[in-house]
Amino acid sequence: MNIFGYAAPIILVIVSNTLYHLISKNTPSSVNPFAGLIVTYGTAFLGSIILMFITKKTTVYEEIQQLSIANLLMGLVIIGVEGGYMLMYQKGWEISKGSLIANISIAVILFFIGKMFFNESVSIQKILGIIACIIGIFLVNLG
Repeated sequence: MNIFGYAAPIILVIVSNTLYHLISKNTPSSVNPFAGLIVTYGTAFLGSIILMFITKKTTVYEEIQQLSIANLLMGLVIIGVEGGYMLMYQKGWEISKGSLIANISIAVILFFIGKMFFNESVSIQKILGIIACIIGIFLVNLG
């Protein structure tokens, strides 16, 4: 397996997510988060069209035919994720604390979902990691 091909997506997620939080935190609190999302999604729409043409493997019609209800649901869920983060920062959450608590909580929830619905493995190291994450949430909230 090509290590760059394996590592590149997670690097993209980490860099993009870091920039995402920095930009969200620096969005003026006077901006309605959902008005901001209109511009955000307009930009994402145009960028996605360009990237689809660059990366398409078949005709555009065939690419579009492969879409499912999951793509529509993802659009709705993303509104909650992005709107939630923008509201969280507007309400005064610290960038280091808010994203950390959200991401650790998501990781713990997904651990259990992964086991229950996707038959993912459970090891003592993973269980200890989950315990450390939960303790971390409490420690972060102390200060």
